[in-house]
Amino acid sequence: MAAETTNGAGESPRGLPIDAVARATREAQRDGIFAGLSAGLVSAILGARLFRLNRNAIILCGVVTGVVSGYQFTQGFLAANMIRLEQEKARLDKQAAEQLQDPAPSTTTL
Repeated sequence: MAAETTNGAGESPRGLPIDAVARATREAQRDGIFAGLSAGLVSAILGARLFRLNRNAIILCGVVTGVVSGYQFTQGFLAANMIRLEQEKARLDKQAAEQLQDPAPSTTTL
């Protein structure tokens, strides 16, 4: 998502505001980091206790699992955040279109 170009109006090619896309990306990265750290810790504990791996294998297992799962979770969270943004934009666009088509009734009487 970071490679998206703008259309000159402060929006991404999907029509979403750039600041909203940046916020969604940052939130996905934060959540992915926490998920990766958790997965790495669990895999290191399992490697040590269940599989009785040596110290270097435990470290490798934890790091690789943490990095891969963190990346995968980040991609999943980013996709979910982008879908949520698109739905919110569609809802706001629909609401704005309804307000333009159906202006408030006039209270003046003749």
